[in-house]
Amino acid sequence: MKIFGRIDRIVGLIIVHPFVVAFVLLTSYPPLYRTITPAWYLILASLVLAAVFLVLRARISATALLYIIFLSDIPLAGAIIHSTGGIESLFPLIYVILILAGSMYLYRRGAYIIAISATVFFLGLVFFQSRGLQGYAMSVVLYRFYVFGLLFLLVGILSGGLSESYQRRVEEAARLRLTTEDIIRNLPSGVITVDSRGDILYTNMSDSRLRAIVHLHVARFMNDRGTSDSFELRFNDRYYVLSCVRIFDGKAGLAILQDMTELRRLEESSRVASETKLLAELGGSLAHEIRNPLSSIMGSLEVIRDDKGRKKALPFVEMALKETKRLNDIVTDFLNFSQFTPKNRNKVRIGEVISEALLGSLLRENAKGLVIKRRDEDFSVLCDMDKLKSGFTNILNNAYEVSGEKNTIEIRSYRRMKQGCVEIRDHGPGIEQDNLKRVFEPFYTTKKGGTGLGLAIAWNIISAHNGSISVDSKVGEGTTFVVRLPLA
Repeated sequence: MKIFGRIDRIVGLIIVHPFVVAFVLLTSYPPLYRTITPAWYLILASLVLAAVFLVLRARISATALLYIIFLSDIPLAGAIIHSTGGIESLFPLIYVILILAGSMYLYRRGAYIIAISATVFFLGLVFFQSRGLQGYAMSVVLYRFYVFGLLFLLVGILSGGLSESYQRRVEEAARLRLTTEDIIRNLPSGVITVDSRGDILYTNMSDSRLRAIVHLHVARFMNDRGTSDSFELRFNDRYYVLSCVRIFDGKAGLAILQDMTELRRLEESSRVASETKLLAELGGSLAHEIRNPLSSIMGSLEVIRDDKGRKKALPFVEMALKETKRLNDIVTDFLNFSQFTPKNRNKVRIGEVISEALLGSLLRENAKGLVIKRRDEDFSVLCDMDKLKSGFTNILNNAYEVSGEKNTIEIRSYRRMKQGCVEIRDHGPGIEQDNLKRVFEPFYTTKKGGTGLGLAIAWNIISAHNGSISVDSKVGEGTTFVVRLPLA
């Protein structure tokens, strides 16, 4: 934009040149009672020069073209001085105007060059004309040159200094404006300023319905002193806080819009985590209270079952034992869910943890007939061996439950940056996308008779070891769990 703006100024300067020359010549002749014929040659010359300058504009740089324009004006102004009275002419003042214009376009250096060039050319013009003048002493001629030459140089020095100062201030203001606009434009918060009538003065927000809502609130805030200076907005399932303040003695208003969605989600996650922890503690206490009488009931039923004299009661006893065992498994899951915090951390090889988890989980009935494929790049982690083994056991149990006979479970461990990763992949039916984001929620299950705590226990244990767990699944192809743990 700066380049185009500068080119436009140069075109205007070129076009106005012939008009200035014509105005000066045509208005100066009647008072001087001189023939007007030379004026038309000068006007024609100025028109030809303007055409030449317009052609050069596309061929040379803007600075070079400006120097050519102003330096060519010096002999043109000399011709005007010569044709309007020579040493007696008042038009040497044209050089003052020329120097001032040069300082506006070419700043200090341009003003100095034009002032010196005008002084030297005027000296030559004065001496050239003084030869044919009668009645003028050389002292008068030199005095006239001294007055105008000194005027040219002083104007050049003063205008050059002022133009340089102006240039620095303009550049500084442009840099400051550019920096401020860049900062505001790239702020994560929306900024909007309005005048006392509610019209927008500046905003970094794109034109949208949200901006219209914010604009309405700020305008209402400016017109009503009783309006609150803070608003909560909800737009497209996102939460915003709008803060308003009056500036410039109440003549304008400033509003900042902040997106609080992530903070709200974090607060919600914290609340859920607190409730889950409380539920785990309650569940642990309840499980302890249930387990003692449950053990007594199981022992009594086993005694009755071993008594062969009551064969009719045996089916009922077997059913009671089966349900008691299932209830005991549920209580065990509750205890594991409530006691996931590592107690003793040691440096352990991940291969040992996986082997221990496989050894325990392969004893389950639904693990029979499965093929286990392992591809290990061993690494060490700092962990509670028993807790971490329990976490992997729950993931493996989930894989066994969804896999059919002779299916394959793939386990792969590897390093990535400063983390160790373990992938456990099954080839079961997969999980639908709507259910995928809920698999780690406590008590969420799609299996009949399940507690929905297995994967929640694994999540809590891995998180307690400063790790993370993610899941990826495709319906009909299987599911992959990826556990990431910091390397020891």
